[in-house]
Amino acid sequence: MTRTIRLEIESRPECIDLLSNALHGICHPALPAGEIARINLAMVEAVNNAVEHAYHGESDHSVWVEFDLMPDHYRLRVCDQGQPMAPGRLAATPGFAEPDPADSVTWSTRGRGLAIIKACMDTVEYEVRDGVNTLSMSRALAGDGAANPIKTA
Repeated sequence: MTRTIRLEIESRPECIDLLSNALHGICHPALPAGEIARINLAMVEAVNNAVEHAYHGESDHSVWVEFDLMPDHYRLRVCDQGQPMAPGRLAATPGFAEPDPADSVTWSTRGRGLAIIKACMDTVEYEVRDGVNTLSMSRALAGDGAANPIKTA
């Protein structure tokens, strides 16, 4: 059984905390804290990207997140109606690389969002359909259906 919730915020950075708090409420105590942190980091990065890049920092637009919690995996869809990501951008994003303390060029916090998302989640896909940009992400949960702490009954 899939449990789904959809939440919508205005495209303002200060609204992203609302989504983060909701994700924690949805996942706790069903998931371990480490899993929640990974999923939350991916979601926050994706929503930040929608606010900053799709809407160019303009408020008064909608960003919505659909949370699907299943016995064996967790899926998020971050959606907006702003400027789409450049074709091939997601596939061209290299894996996350730890900053090198000896090389200040690697210390930048900019331009690492997609790499962080890909490092936190098992699958990341992007599509544009009918004017809606959707970044879909999923993460398998530890254990099998019988041993998983998520109850679907």
